Amino acid sequence: MTRAYKAGTILTFVMGAGVGAVFALLFAPKSGEELRGDIAGGVSNEVKQLQSIGKNIKQSAQKTAALAQDHIKDAMEAGEEAYNRAQKA
Repeated sequence: MTRAYKAGTILTFVMGAGVGAVFALLFAPKSGEELRGDIAGGVSNEVKQLQSIGKNIKQSAQKTAALAQDHIKDAMEAGEEAYNRAQKA
């Protein structure tokens, strides 16, 4: 590659990038501030949904743990009762 060829390639790239930037600015559907606001609003909604899901999972886990404790308590009582009956026999 010659020096002139390299310079021409770099100049073509820079011109293409400049034209692309101009078209992007001219045809952008929203301003940067509007777009950032939309992104922030979307992220905020997703965070709220995740918090809600987390609360539901926590409540479900607490109910499951309470149910498991009840079953264990019932099993222990049944075991003690069976043990007492076996001792009397």
